[in-house]
Parts: sequence; structure tokens; C-alpha cells
Amino acid sequence: MKLMKKWTKFFLIVFLFILLFLILFFQSHKAELYANFGNYQSKRGHYEKAQEFFEKSYNLGNKDTNFRKTYVNSLVNSPLSIEAQEKLIKIAEDEIEDSASDSAEYFLRNLKKEIHNKYPENYILQASYNQKIIHWGKLPITYCINGRHIPKELTEAVNEAFNTWERASSVRIRFDKVSFSNADIVVTFIGKKIKNPEIGQKYVIASTTPVIQDDKLLKMEMEFNIYNLEGKLFTPNQMYNTALHEVFHALGFMGHSFEEDTIMHMTQDLETFNNNEKKVLKDSDKLTLELLYKIKPDITNANELKYKYVPYLILGNDKEVNDAKAEEAKNYIKKAPTIPAGYIDYAQTLLTKKKYRQAISYLERAYRLSSNEDTSYTILYNLAVANYYDGNYELAHIYIDKAKEHKTEDDLNVLDAQIYVKENELAKAVKIYNKLINQNPENIEYSISLANIYINNKEYLKARKVLKNYIAKNPKEVDNSKLKPYKILLIF
Repeated sequence: MKLMKKWTKFFLIVFLFILLFLILFFQSHKAELYANFGNYQSKRGHYEKAQEFFEKSYNLGNKDTNFRKTYVNSLVNSPLSIEAQEKLIKIAEDEIEDSASDSAEYFLRNLKKEIHNKYPENYILQASYNQKIIHWGKLPITYCINGRHIPKELTEAVNEAFNTWERASSVRIRFDKVSFSNADIVVTFIGKKIKNPEIGQKYVIASTTPVIQDDKLLKMEMEFNIYNLEGKLFTPNQMYNTALHEVFHALGFMGHSFEEDTIMHMTQDLETFNNNEKKVLKDSDKLTLELLYKIKPDITNANELKYKYVPYLILGNDKEVNDAKAEEAKNYIKKAPTIPAGYIDYAQTLLTKKKYRQAISYLERAYRLSSNEDTSYTILYNLAVANYYDGNYELAHIYIDKAKEHKTEDDLNVLDAQIYVKENELAKAVKIYNKLINQNPENIEYSISLANIYINNKEYLKARKVLKNYIAKNPKEVDNSKLKPYKILLIF
């Protein structure tokens, strides 16, 4: 009996050692084992299952070229879902330069050509908004029209423009006119007469502005002036033509086409404004819309629609997107040298390239031309950003104060706090973030930013308190991935 117990104990110890060895072996060879599991599934034709294992191996840092090539081949031979496209891009653009990354890049480049050959007449490269794709992700898209005592024929012209785009989209886009003001697209008519404008004075027939918060599209605000420069009402056809242009902006196409016969061409000549001939959408307009809504958006209101392509396949990498936006901005400046918008857009492309001094120069020119509160605010905010990145903190604070004379936005206060952190004025930064958190307790970025200040100052208990308070006020966010790096603070 005693001997049996000794042998049982011995075998148990041996078993535990073997188990421990296997666990340690698995942990140290996890990446290779996942790769082997992926190979097995791939040979059986189970590409989706294989990719799950390959992805795990890749994320664990498997740098073996043969593994990476097999991973790329499995992605290429699988149904090319959005997720598969994103994985290929990740391999093509990671820090490892080998035959696998070359293969991924080559495949993506050819796929991009294939897509553009499928849509030969389009101007999608000018679609982005701050280098991001923006459009609605839920149908129908609601819109409402505000404005008292507006001639019925003008409101009907705008309604007709919405209907025209709906028909042009082959039922992909559907609009629903509603009466409530919290519609997706809010159309407002204004009656502002500007006769004989002074040099640099801004006259705009219409404008469309996206309202975005935390990469979520809340609404599009459209404004239409009902009077031309002679103080006369626009005709229904003129209003219809203008609305055709603006509705495409409201659908998410935020740039302008270089082609003069397209509806999204930017023009400032009065002959076009006063042209009473009704415009017709071209094939390039329709194809651009179709392509736009096949791209997975960076900014949207919902994720209900299905998409075929990631932005990279249509617009290229960040550099290509920025270059296209720069080209568009230069064209805008050439066509409308007295309008600030082109200078602002070009300055933003320079900021992306970290050419801060040049960006400041263009923003200063834009500011001299600005005669609009919102435009002036945008310019001053960007001047503050440019000076912040250029290390001119004092000047950045000055531009923030000037911007606050036009509007007070949370972004301004966040930038102010970031500058104070750089200046080691931590008490001022903490005060700003506490105020922002009190006003917007659901915004996780404010709590994380404040926690980071305390962590960098080795005040861990204060950081913990900030994050605990955030979770207490937002219990559903306890598993938010943004809190993952702070788990050790939240354990106790």
C-alpha cells in the first residue's frame, strides 16, 4: 500500500514536470506552433481558420520569411474580405522588408489597378476629409429643411437634387425627408445679400460642414443662400445645380474634382453661378458615388452597410492621400486665390509632412482673407497646432486665445493642456482636464490624458483614482481596449 502511494506520488510529480515542460515549450514556441496549425488548416483549404492561426503567430512577432510568405498566400487565396485586406496592408507596411512584404505590396498594387479599371471614370482621389474617408453607414439617410418664408420652388429644387442622387446610386443610397431637426442632414436657407463685395470678402452660395465627434459622424449641416450678388433670388435651376453639388458633399465627398464637366468641380466664376441651364450628373459623378460607398469609412454614423474595399486600395497609403489633397488644394488656390479654403487645405497637407513653418505661412495668408467666424476659428486653431509642433508654445497659446474669441471648443482646451504639459506647467494642464472631465465625463480621452500626467509624475494613486472615477461613471466601458494598458492600476 505504501509502495503504491510512493509510485502514485512519483508519477504525479513526473506528470506535473511533463505538463510544466509542455507549457513552457508551448509558451516559448507559441509563434511557430500557431504557424504550423495555420499551415495544416491551409493545406485542407480552410483559409479563414488558417488565417486565425497565422494572425496569432504574426502578432507574436514571427519574423520567419517562409511563414510570412505562407501567410500572404493564404490571404491572397482567401475570399478577400475587409479583414484580409487590412492584414495584407499590415504586412506590406510593417518594418520587415522581405519577399513576403514585397509580395503583399505587389498584390495590393495590382488589385488597386484592377479596381480603378473597373471604375475608369472617377475622381475618388479627392474624396477624403483630413486624409480620412467619411460617409453614412446606415440607410435611409434622413434630411430636413429649415427656413421660413422661402419660395416653394427653391425648396423643391433642393428636394429634387436629393432625389436625383438617390436615382443615380442605383438604390444604394436612399433618402428620407423628415420634419425633425436632428436629421442626418440639416438644410438651412439664409437670405444674405452681398452687393459689390470688397477684395477678400467671402461670398458663398452654399456650404456643407460635417459635425464629427470621436470619429463619429453626427450630422451634415448644409446652408444655401437664396440671393445672388445682384440681390436677386436664385432661379430654381440655379438652386438645383448648387444643391446637386452640396448633396454629394453631404454624402461624404468632401473634396472637389479637377474635371470641369463634373458636378463636384470647384468654380468661382459668376457665369457658372448664374447659368440657368439645368445640370445633369455625368457617369464619372455616379461612379465616384458608387465607389465611395464601397469603401469602408474611417468616419461614419453606424456600421450597418457592407463594404468591399479598405481606403488604402482606393486612395493609396497616407502619403498618396496627402499628395492628392495637396494637388487639389493647389488647384483650389489657383481657381480662387481670394478664398481661404485652398490655403487652409494646403497648410494641412504641409502639417502632415511636418513642414510647420510653410504651413504657418499659408495659414497666415488664409487668415488675412477670412471674413467668416467659423473660417477664422479654423485658421487660428491650425495656427496654434502648427506653432505647438514647431515648439513655439507662447505663440500657440496666443492663437488659442484668439480662437476663443470666435468659438470655445473642447479641442482648443485639449491643445492648451498639451502645451502646458510640454512646458511642465502640470497644474494648469490638470485644471483644464478636470474641467473637461466634469463637462464630459463620458469622454475617455480626457480621463486617460489626465491619468498619464499623474503616471509620468509617478503619482500612481491619483492616476488610479481618475480611471476608477471614469469607470464608476461609465460602467459599460470597463472593458474598453483603451484601458488595457492601465489594468495593473485598476486591479486593486
